[in-house]
Amino acid sequence: MSNEEGHPVLNPSGATQAIEPPEGATAVGTGKGGVGKSTVAAHLAGESAAAGHRTLLICVTGQDDDDLGIKRYGRGVQPQGVTALDGEGLYRAIHDRVPLQPIREVRPNLDVLPGGPRVADIANVLMLRLMQEGPGVVLSLARSLAPIAPLYDRIIFDSAPEQDALEQLVLAAARTLIVPTRSDESSIKGMERISKNFKVVKQQVNPYLQMAGAFLYGSNPSATLMHSSVREDIRATLGEGTPILETIVGYREVPARNARKKGLLFGEYAEQLPNTASAYDVKVGRAKAEDVVPDTIIPLSKEMRSLTTEIFEHHRRVA
Repeated sequence: MSNEEGHPVLNPSGATQAIEPPEGATAVGTGKGGVGKSTVAAHLAGESAAAGHRTLLICVTGQDDDDLGIKRYGRGVQPQGVTALDGEGLYRAIHDRVPLQPIREVRPNLDVLPGGPRVADIANVLMLRLMQEGPGVVLSLARSLAPIAPLYDRIIFDSAPEQDALEQLVLAAARTLIVPTRSDESSIKGMERISKNFKVVKQQVNPYLQMAGAFLYGSNPSATLMHSSVREDIRATLGEGTPILETIVGYREVPARNARKKGLLFGEYAEQLPNTASAYDVKVGRAKAEDVVPDTIIPLSKEMRSLTTEIFEHHRRVA
């Protein structure tokens, strides 16, 4: 939780009773938006499911990110009688103190609880309950997750940036944290928020929480001198012992944007390359510009797969 000034405040007088998170629960979080967090979380979940692991993706974010095409293309099976879209499912579980009901089979082996505008209202619920019940309310997500957690091999959290209450809600339910950043100063500074939330949640609510590492996203892989400087900034912010991943996913705006519009992961989009329309097809009116699959999706897909593999390896080491 946080006070009126936005600083993390859980329990000034001592720790509350912990709930042990599932061993496969990984949070992707940072203190600033626009650093690839939601994209990476979706790919972690998708790659995990494709490898045969029963996977749950929980999006605790007010943004209606739809990397998987759930809303735009109606993918997955909605819970009976209710909707989980737009953050409604997550809000209902927290507000009503009931088990999470995700959208099932968005991909084979992959269930998803999407984010959206309704998630913002969860912070108000938590603040009201904090006054009535004390700091244990930060375990609300962990409690709603616990009844269904045994159904899954891996659980991935997409954590809300710039929202202490929601960020702490995720960290209280996770086993490990992975932190993305870009190279700009505001992104590096944004990590200070997740660092503070990590420390207070680990100390007072979730002693099982571990830092799995940090990584640079959306950067030129050949800018090695700059990367060295960014790594120093990361360790200065998150701690000298913070593992820093080697894989860097380069900034390739066109294929990344096209894949998201189609509700496809990078690897899924790359599979469409053999059947792509050509620039000539567009010129003569046989196709639209978005029907042309850029060949830059190939390196983008490879880099993302390498990153997800490395993240899961770091989770395995520390969990």
